[in-house]
Amino acid sequence: MEKKEENLVKQVCEKYKITQIELSKELDIPKGTLSRWVSTNNIPKTAKLALNLMLKNKELENKLKLFKVFRDELNKL
Repeated sequence: MEKKEENLVKQVCEKYKITQIELSKELDIPKGTLSRWVSTNNIPKTAKLALNLMLKNKELENKLKLFKVFRDELNKL
C-alpha cells in the first residue's frame, strides 16, 4: 500500500512552525483558500511552486546554520 504524502501546506506550516492563518498572510491569500487547499489537496501549480520553494529555503537556512556552527568550531582551533 502506498503511503499518502502529507499535504504541502501542512509541511510548510510544520517546517516554519507557523499556523495556516500565518501562512495565508505570508502568501497574501484568503485563509479560506488555504483551508480548501488542505482539505482537498488541490493546490494550484503556482502555489505548489511557492510552497516547494519555501520548503527548499528552510532546508537551505538549516544547512547554513550548520555551516556557521562548523565554521565557529573551526575558528576555535
